[in-house]
Amino acid sequence: MKKAILIIAAVGVTVHGMAQEKYVVSALVDANKGQYEEAKDDIDKAMANSETKDKPKALLAKAQIYNSLQSMDKYKAQNPYREGAQAAIKITQVKADYEKNTVDNILLVDGFYYYNDGVKAYNDSKFADALDLVSNTVKIHDLDGGKRFEKFSKIKAFDTVYAQAYQIMAKSNYYLGKYDEALTQLVAVKNNPITRIANVYECLIDVYQKKGNTTEQLQTIQEGRKYFPDDANIRNYELNYYIKSGNEDEIIKKLEDAAVKEPNNADILFNIATTYLTMASPKEKDKPKPANVSELYAKSENAFQRTLKLAPENAVYNYNFGAMYYNQATDLNEQMNAITGTSDADQKKYDNLKTQRDGLFDKSLPYFEKAYSIYSAKETELKDDDRSTYKRTLMALQQIYSRQSKMDKAAEMKKKYESI
Repeated sequence: MKKAILIIAAVGVTVHGMAQEKYVVSALVDANKGQYEEAKDDIDKAMANSETKDKPKALLAKAQIYNSLQSMDKYKAQNPYREGAQAAIKITQVKADYEKNTVDNILLVDGFYYYNDGVKAYNDSKFADALDLVSNTVKIHDLDGGKRFEKFSKIKAFDTVYAQAYQIMAKSNYYLGKYDEALTQLVAVKNNPITRIANVYECLIDVYQKKGNTTEQLQTIQEGRKYFPDDANIRNYELNYYIKSGNEDEIIKKLEDAAVKEPNNADILFNIATTYLTMASPKEKDKPKPANVSELYAKSENAFQRTLKLAPENAVYNYNFGAMYYNQATDLNEQMNAITGTSDADQKKYDNLKTQRDGLFDKSLPYFEKAYSIYSAKETELKDDDRSTYKRTLMALQQIYSRQSKMDKAAEMKKKYESI
C-alpha cells in the first residue's frame, strides 16, 4: 500500500511538471503572436514552479518575453529587462552553451540597458543605484572570463561601454565613501586609456590622501600632471601636498608656475604671498630669519597687492596683508623693548626702530579696516574660521588705535570684541 502511494505521488509530480512545461510552450506561442501580456502570465506561472524555473528553455523564454515587455509603454517604467537579464545570466550558469547566440544577443542588449540606466542614476547623484546597475554591465561583460562575446561584431562598442561602466562603479564607490573598494577600481580605471581622465586622478589622489598613503599620493599626482598638465584640480592637489610637506622652495616654484598659467587666480597669488611670508618669518622660534628676508617680504607684499587687485572684497586676503605689516611691527617693538641702554646711540636706535614700527602699523591699518568693514556687515552669519579671523582683526585694530592715541576707536574695537 505504501509503494502504491509512492508511485502515485511520483506520477503526480511528473504530471505537474508537464503542466508547467506547458506554460513555457504557451508563453512562447503567445509571444510569437505578439500577445506579450498573456506570455508574461504563462511564463510567470512556469517560473513559480521549482521544477521549471531553472530549466534553460524556461529561462530563455522569460529572458525573451521580459525583454520584449521593455518596449511596451505599460511596462517600460518597471524595467522588465532586468528580470530578463538575470534569467539570461542564469542560463550561462545552468547550461553555458544553450542557444548561445540568442542568449548572447539578449545579454548584450541588457548590458547596454543597465549601462544607460546607470549613467542616468550617476548623473542624478544616486550613487548606490548607479553602482548596482553598472555592476550588472560589468558582470555580463566578464562572463566566461570576459571571452563570451569575442566573436560578436559589437564587441568593441561593448568593451568601451564596459570600461565606462567600470569607471562609474569606481567613482560611485568613491562618492559613497567606500574607499577600499574604490581604490583598486580607480587604479584600474586610470590605467585604461579609454577611461583615463583627470577626474579619475583627482578621486584617486584624494583616496590616497584620506588613507595616508603619501608615497602613492605623490606618484599619482606626478602621473596626473604628466597626462593633464593644465588641470587646475590636480595642480591644487600638488600644491597642497608640497605645502603640507613643508618644502617651501618646491612649493614656491610650483605656485609661481601655476600663477603664470592662471594670472587671474587670486587663490594662487594669495598662496604665493603667504608662502614667501612663511619663508621670511619661520614659525620655529629657534630658526633665524634668512639672509634675504627683505627680498622675501618684498615678494610677499607684491603678491598680496596682486591678490587684492583681483579680489579687493575678500576679508581673509585683507586681514593677512594687514597681518604681514603688523607682525613686522611687533618684531620691531620687541627689539625696542630689548634696548636697555641710555646712551645717545641707544636712543637713536630706539627712535629709528619706533619710526619703522609706526610706519608698519600705519601700513597695516587700511587692510585691517577693510577686513573689519566686510566682516561687520555680516557679523551674525560668520562661521567658526571667519569669526576667529574677525576677532583677531578687532584685536589688531584696538592695538593700532591705542598706539595712535585714537582712544575712542580703540574702545569701540574692544567693546565689539567683547560682544562676540
